[in-house]
Amino acid sequence: MKLNSRRGSSPTIAYYNPSRTMALGSFLLVVISSLILIRQESGYVNRSNSQGAKWTDYVNIVNNNNKYNNSSTTTVRQFAKQQSQHMNNQYSLSPGELPGYTGWSRPEQTLAGYFDIDPLSHSPTSNNQAQLLQSKYHSIVKSGDKFSLLLTCNHNNTIGVDNDIDEEPPYECPSTGGTLFYVRAYGPAVITGLVTDFHNTSYSIEMQFIDPGEYFLEVVTTFSVPLDYDEFPLLEDDIFEPGYEGYMVGDFPITILVTPSVVMQDDSSLPSDEKDKPWCTISQLTETSPQSALYKGHWQVIDTVARLSHKPLTPDETQVSLDGYRMGLNSVGVRMSFEYEQCDLIHIRDIAGGLNGGLDKCLNDHLGFHIPQVSENSTQGDWDSNELPDRAMISGDGAPTNQTNVYDENNFEGVHVIFIGDSVMRLVRYFFLRLVGGSIGFKVTLIETNGGIHATMSNVTSTLEAIRKREEGKRIKRAILFNSGLHDIDILCSSKRKSTREKIDVIGGKSCEDSYREAMTQLVHVLNEYPAMLKVFRSTTAGWQKYGNYGFSWGSDMLQPQSRSTHLVYHFNTIVFDVIEKLGKNIYISDGYWLTLPRPDHTQTSTTNEVGKHLVHPGFEVLSVLARRWFMLILWGLCGSSFESCMTYLSSQSYSLQ
Repeated sequence: MKLNSRRGSSPTIAYYNPSRTMALGSFLLVVISSLILIRQESGYVNRSNSQGAKWTDYVNIVNNNNKYNNSSTTTVRQFAKQQSQHMNNQYSLSPGELPGYTGWSRPEQTLAGYFDIDPLSHSPTSNNQAQLLQSKYHSIVKSGDKFSLLLTCNHNNTIGVDNDIDEEPPYECPSTGGTLFYVRAYGPAVITGLVTDFHNTSYSIEMQFIDPGEYFLEVVTTFSVPLDYDEFPLLEDDIFEPGYEGYMVGDFPITILVTPSVVMQDDSSLPSDEKDKPWCTISQLTETSPQSALYKGHWQVIDTVARLSHKPLTPDETQVSLDGYRMGLNSVGVRMSFEYEQCDLIHIRDIAGGLNGGLDKCLNDHLGFHIPQVSENSTQGDWDSNELPDRAMISGDGAPTNQTNVYDENNFEGVHVIFIGDSVMRLVRYFFLRLVGGSIGFKVTLIETNGGIHATMSNVTSTLEAIRKREEGKRIKRAILFNSGLHDIDILCSSKRKSTREKIDVIGGKSCEDSYREAMTQLVHVLNEYPAMLKVFRSTTAGWQKYGNYGFSWGSDMLQPQSRSTHLVYHFNTIVFDVIEKLGKNIYISDGYWLTLPRPDHTQTSTTNEVGKHLVHPGFEVLSVLARRWFMLILWGLCGSSFESCMTYLSSQSYSLQ
């Protein structure tokens, strides 16, 4: 019996394959969330004034980076000592400390049990120090090395089958491949990997471990026999999308030991210039391909509640709160920080140090603006109130009204930051506003694409034109961050949105991928000609993650369709990369996909935890990275050679507050 499939060939995988073209609703960052986030990133809390504290109270930094010397030899004694140290990492996660299957309905039919595992690298038997280790490790990997293994679908695999009965397993492996997977490893860090489909029943999995320690690698079958992307949307009512499975591949999880690449050295003995990484450059913060972001950084575990080393961060650790749940303190009990491998992202501490005039001084000194300086006690609006609108308010002529700390529209000069995107972009905008809220040299506008770029293109173009006319001749520099993806995928591709498609007539007989390419090509042409100092497309975040996503009630009789999956998100991102590479003029691309793919455990939560928002909106650890990276890109794009001077000034201001 073959696995149920309505066609003769299997689809390609949603990640990279070498044979085809590369190709949360409500306001999250209320005051207490912002305060706790500063504590989270600085490692300090003033418990005597924890509820009424200000950002500038939280300025200490915790440096968790491991430093190694350049020794090329490792003695047996040193090796054994290092394993003891890293296997007992105080923050390292143990099996079960991150959620896996959390209750979604899934089909009984799956190929999860049909795969053989073969190492492509780093087998313990090839390691001359393996005798020092317990046999529980599937592989031993050096920090920084690429680890890979091979999965082969084998319907003749008889493990678990009663050999006394002359009966084959119920399903056959598609001869041309096509199965889709989710990959996650956790220990001292949480990372994901790259899956390659060889279209012959074999798949490779590649990933890179940085932090030494013990990891647990999970490979999850998401769709055994998915549809090809060009088959969406389904036009016939009697054809159904495959449902998300989320079964662990047989023999997983496996345990991997990551060893230091060189002998570890006490960080205190290193010169200060060797301890600190340089600021991330614009090339390190932007991408050249759909996969280039994968190995640029990773999520490092910085705290676990269930450890002796944990220090309480909430005002009353005996109670629970929505914000504590959002941060992991009252939920999964894990906090993480995203670390770039070769550079440093600006810390919230540094931006906080630039509030009350510091940012404006940088704009004046390095960009030639004449922004009036505000006193230390001056504010530009009550950021704890509801004055900040929930969405961009568009006036009759299509122009956005004042939305931020700009109260004198006619006399404003400075940086106009324009966000174009959906509800995820709105959340990034909120976080960005928290970062620059003390500056009067930043104006922020959101142009929404909720409903997809097809439905909102006219509003985007008319609003941009209204801004251009209103600001013509003024001392204003514009920076644009744009995205349109999740709404487009859902409306153009999903079987559940058929009536919406018919109502607004956005497909016109084309596949959803062709329709999306057409719309994004039009948007890129508009932005090519628009006057702005910086234009960046942020790739679509990994929405609709099921495995590892927790904290809400799944419908017990509803399948999770393939069109609402990370695989389609990745495929749509490859389309935009292709469009911008071929047609874009000075448009950068920053990553949203690989940043969010390892973090299904960290999405938007609310008191009711609506399924839709919880599946597609990232949590604030992710939002913090997106907002701070955008802040640095703006400084790079506008300041150029003056970037280092401005960053040095902001850092000095933050340290002067201590």
